[in-house]
Amino acid sequence: MYGLGYWHSLNDVVTELAYPRPLKKYMQIKIKSTGFKLTEGLRVLAEEKLLSPVQKRLGSELPAEHFLEVELAKVTEHHEEGRIWKCEANLALPHIKQTLYARAMAESLEVAIDDAKDEILREISDYKNKRSSKFLRVARQLKDYVHVTRLAQRAGDFYRRMRRK
Repeated sequence: MYGLGYWHSLNDVVTELAYPRPLKKYMQIKIKSTGFKLTEGLRVLAEEKLLSPVQKRLGSELPAEHFLEVELAKVTEHHEEGRIWKCEANLALPHIKQTLYARAMAESLEVAIDDAKDEILREISDYKNKRSSKFLRVARQLKDYVHVTRLAQRAGDFYRRMRRK
């Protein structure tokens, strides 16, 4: 009654759904700690605070094997208070040879990570605004060129018609 390819049993459907879809590869993070030992909690905090927002804004534009480089450091050995914690984030953008850089100094490492997140997101928005304004500028120039060309064609047609008469 049914030909090949039309009949699907319940088992076929189950076996198709049993295999998980391949996971989307995401950007990776490299964390370097200087002057202290990096704990798992700090690594997770850096991934949540720095990698997730950057990936949300630039994830589709960057390749999966791209890295966000983060350095967490205790600036001095002999001070116990004050702005002694530093967080630096570098994001090299492919194809344009530009690096987005954020640096923050604070009294605690968590606050330094938050400040660096705010700064790197500001750098990303500046980069995207510059890129979109450049695109719009080129589009306007192209539109002006096409518009002038049409006017020149119309003027030429008008001139030819006048000469024929």
